Amino acid sequence: MGRGEVAARRTRSRALRGCTSLALAVALSMAFLAALNVTAGAQPKNGKPNGGNASDSNGPKIPEVPGDEIFGFTAATDTGEKGEFGFANELNGFRGKRDGSYRALSNKMEWSYTPFEDWWFAASGFIADNRIRNVTDIPNISDTQFEGLSTEVQWRFLKRSLGNPFAFAVAVEPFRSRIDLTTGIQAKSYGAAFKFLADAVIIPDRLYWAANVIWVPLRQQDLEDRNIWLSSSGSSLQTALTLQLSENLFVGAEFRQLAAYDGSFFDQRVGYANYLGPTMLWKISEQVAFNATWQPQISGRSIDNPTLRYDLDNFERAQFRFKLVVTPK
Repeated sequence: MGRGEVAARRTRSRALRGCTSLALAVALSMAFLAALNVTAGAQPKNGKPNGGNASDSNGPKIPEVPGDEIFGFTAATDTGEKGEFGFANELNGFRGKRDGSYRALSNKMEWSYTPFEDWWFAASGFIADNRIRNVTDIPNISDTQFEGLSTEVQWRFLKRSLGNPFAFAVAVEPFRSRIDLTTGIQAKSYGAAFKFLADAVIIPDRLYWAANVIWVPLRQQDLEDRNIWLSSSGSSLQTALTLQLSENLFVGAEFRQLAAYDGSFFDQRVGYANYLGPTMLWKISEQVAFNATWQPQISGRSIDNPTLRYDLDNFERAQFRFKLVVTPK
């Protein structure tokens, strides 16, 4: 494998960790729609604040997905209450390659605000930590660096109603980075994550579902020659179910299919990976919540090693996230 090919592969892996499988998305949506049509008319047990239940013109209560981070990597459509400020510290981790010792962390510090109903804005800063030793094609490194900045805007364009159990939102998160997260090597990049979000109440006050489709085009400097800029992209299809065990505790499971591509518009898929793992949310108080998930790669393929079970060229053996959310009242 030549130096240019190695650099291109590393660049592809930074373009979020994507996916394609529209057929799977349709199948999941149809299955949940069938379940939702059965439960859409069910009345909730009580009216909870903070994303509990809403009403149509003082009529029957409409079950709502709680506004906290009750899923894992998958985001819900909730945008918070008008005038609400928030802070979140989100630690995303990536661990394990085919050989050697590999760990990359990206710590995201996010400040958010809901200026008016159904609109949410955020600004974030990132710190990266790389601990890599004896991994093929990646230099040894042990360093903590400022990674980059991003902003985000989310719009919930369709709310739930008595006749519609789903809510839908769109979001865009442009970002600028100064290092390659996969390797820890300094290389400027810029891009944006375009997100489509959906969620629904399966059983009021008990079971919730969400799904996201994300596309991330990226432009990044070549790791070998900073005068060359390379284009890549990633996409992600992710879906999650969460069970409410008590007023303050939610547990569930999440599936994500990620893929990496050469070119900004899915020119050639160079690898994909499927992740599955448990999720948990603990509402420490009305203002503070803690979310966690750990997800190993259960299957995948890379064009560099098509006979092997996992794609560890573009992705990692396991990915995880710990997120602390604070919403002052």
